[in-house]
Amino acid sequence: MINWHRHPWSEVVKELNSNVYYGLEDDQIELCREKYGKNKIIMPSTKGLFYLMFIQFREIWIVFLILCIVMFIYLDMFIYAVVSLAIIFFNMLYAALERYKEEKNIKELQKLNLGMARVIRNGRTVKVPSEELVVGDIVIVGEREGIPADMRIIESNDLKVDECSVTGENFISEKYESKIDDKELLLSDMKNILFKSSSVVSGDGTGIVVSVGMDTEVANMVKLLIEEGTEKKSFGFRLHKILNMFTLISMGVLAVIQLILTFIFKQNFYDNLKELSIIFLSSIPQVMIIIILFSGTILFKKLIKKKVFFKGLSSLEKLSRVSAICTDKVGAFSKNKMEIVKAYDSNGFIDVNEEVLKENMGKSLYRMLSIGILCNDIRSVKVDVENSRENLVELALVRFGQQNGIYKGELDESNNRIFQILFDSERRIMTTVNKMSKKYRANVKGAPDSIIARCTHIFKNGVEVEITDEDIKAIKDWNINMSNECLYVVGFAYRNFNYEPSVKENIESNLVFVGLIGFDNMLKENAVESIKKSVALSIRPIIITEDNKLTSLAIGKKLKIVSRLHQILSGVEIDNMTESEFKRIGEKVNIFCRVNSKHKVQIVKALKSYGYVTAITGWKLTDLPALKISNVGITNTKSKIVKRLCDIFTDNIDFMNILGTIEDSRKIMKVFKKIIVYIISCNFALLIFLMGSFLFDFHIVNNIIIESFWFNSILMFLSILALIYQYKEEEGDYTYYSIDKSIVIDNFTFIITGGFLMGIVAFIGFYVGNLYKVQFDLLTSLWILNTCAVIFTYSFSNKKFFQNKVSNLIIIISLLIQFAAVSIISNFMILSNSIYLKIFLICILIWVIFCVFYKFQREEFV
Repeated sequence: MINWHRHPWSEVVKELNSNVYYGLEDDQIELCREKYGKNKIIMPSTKGLFYLMFIQFREIWIVFLILCIVMFIYLDMFIYAVVSLAIIFFNMLYAALERYKEEKNIKELQKLNLGMARVIRNGRTVKVPSEELVVGDIVIVGEREGIPADMRIIESNDLKVDECSVTGENFISEKYESKIDDKELLLSDMKNILFKSSSVVSGDGTGIVVSVGMDTEVANMVKLLIEEGTEKKSFGFRLHKILNMFTLISMGVLAVIQLILTFIFKQNFYDNLKELSIIFLSSIPQVMIIIILFSGTILFKKLIKKKVFFKGLSSLEKLSRVSAICTDKVGAFSKNKMEIVKAYDSNGFIDVNEEVLKENMGKSLYRMLSIGILCNDIRSVKVDVENSRENLVELALVRFGQQNGIYKGELDESNNRIFQILFDSERRIMTTVNKMSKKYRANVKGAPDSIIARCTHIFKNGVEVEITDEDIKAIKDWNINMSNECLYVVGFAYRNFNYEPSVKENIESNLVFVGLIGFDNMLKENAVESIKKSVALSIRPIIITEDNKLTSLAIGKKLKIVSRLHQILSGVEIDNMTESEFKRIGEKVNIFCRVNSKHKVQIVKALKSYGYVTAITGWKLTDLPALKISNVGITNTKSKIVKRLCDIFTDNIDFMNILGTIEDSRKIMKVFKKIIVYIISCNFALLIFLMGSFLFDFHIVNNIIIESFWFNSILMFLSILALIYQYKEEEGDYTYYSIDKSIVIDNFTFIITGGFLMGIVAFIGFYVGNLYKVQFDLLTSLWILNTCAVIFTYSFSNKKFFQNKVSNLIIIISLLIQFAAVSIISNFMILSNSIYLKIFLICILIWVIFCVFYKFQREEFV
């Protein structure tokens, strides 16, 4: 942005060839649009749901299934073709929906382009869509209207604006038209500039558009957000890669068998191709994606009970890998509440014990409370404390006054407010001018250093006397002492007028110092324990606070997170550091105080450069770049845009709650890993069983479609439920898990061994039954295979059996269902033949012993 704030508005109007009274003419508008661009923030293009489904056809396993479908139709095997089509559709739909949700989140930012604007053109005031504004347009804004573009103010009539979405500051900004000579200013200090996406709280004004579209300040934030991008490889994408790997291995094995049988044993190519295609369709873990989705839904419901909402499984996966968390002190470690615990005036310490005050309140404390309550925008002490971060001090003052007989309503009525000078980050003070009987008084509260610098007198024993160096030293000492006691210190001063002062006067000078009040933003009972737990979980806590460095040090020592002042860094210090300096010392810093949204981005980038997987909490639109650049963004905001673009939404931003969620996510990811390995192992077992039957010329594949459906849906569903319900028994320690094909590669030996033996045990049962010419040899072998698959879940238990009763109950129910199904299909004849039972019991006994001692990643459970 050009430094428009340094130029008188008249020069800006002249520079942009506009006219305050007539605005732009029609022939100027198009020229300005061509020169400066449209007033539209350009978002990345989004894809439709059908397109996202269509691109799934590039997956190898889907291509092979389509080839199978073509062959099934050619061979008049329509049932197989329909089953294959259903499998493809549901898997493609899931993967597409996951991507489509991301596309919808980006679309939320399109709301920044919406709205109407009142603009002067050709000497007339007209309303146009904000997208049609051009540089040089004269725009009128009023109460509750949004700012449609970046504008240099021409006229301000008590104009107050909420520009938190751009500057990130919580206070209301008062705007005026006078030029500002400073060369370098924070956005929040540009009092003569209005920013796009801000909103008018009160008053009205007129401005000239100086930046539109992608040149606005809010667009700079959106560009940073888009540049950082989102997760490129989604959870569904990586599940497809696992299926592709299994498909290639299966197709490779089947192709070798086909070649051997055709060219060596001279068997019929087409008959073998038909049976091998059915084997491939039956053994591929087609429902794995659907089962994972279903498992995620169940586990998400458990987390929703804790009021934690994940955007998707990718967010859960990323959270499980987090090794550093940046979070605000308030809400995470301290309560969203402040209390007055200490006060100081010219005579020293003031006892603020409630019983003492009710009997006798000194003049100085009464004056401080009066100033604090009058210079205060709280309307009711019944406001939602959980969502009033910026008002904690003001709430504490009003409540303390109310407890001691000083009521805001009565004070406001007897001391009518004339006008207000709002808080800003440069002055760090707030002032109101109130009428008191026949006189006027400026009531000032804010940072002690800023207050002292403006005081010429001090309030002593009810009398105003000149302030001395000794007084100033004593005030600073008390400020340091209270800061060292973890207190947030606020100074109070006033100035009397015999006339009604003007807002243009230097009101905040020649003040009378009254005293200091220390506010305790009380740490939560579990604050220290949460730090200990974070260490146990190998997570580094990074605290962001509005306290000064001394207060931050005291709090850090209490939390046992810092021991020296150099472990704390302020926003001002970051601004005066080179990037290399910041990177050099940044890893040693555990508390950052008085930082803005840009600093948060720097902090996250630095942590990531050190190798940390980061999570950060935020709730403002300006926090979005930091939330997006971080591996995980956590919010408790009511803003739909921020909520949609974050990974996690939670009502409770408490640090212990966040740690508990991370611990749960790690346990869940371990369960997901087990689920994937279990599914692939079981499908490999089915492949081995069918290949054995095919190679021994038993020709059973035409009768296997029902078993394949049962095996891949009902049986898998129940077994996965057993694994899901024992997730609490998993360890929550730090393990870098990523759901991708590395799971198969890292556990290849376990999958091959378990799957091969399971398939062989079932095939042996089939072979023996066929050898003895029993009637239900295939049914017996399938009963063995299904029962082995159920029992195989115990290879994934942390002990010999599941510790969770529900998981063991599900296994028992699954075994009973298998038993009932076999009994009904055989018309209960299978139970009357001892040969069936002997074959079954011998095979199962061998398998139970194997599963009890053959554990998945046994080293984790020693």
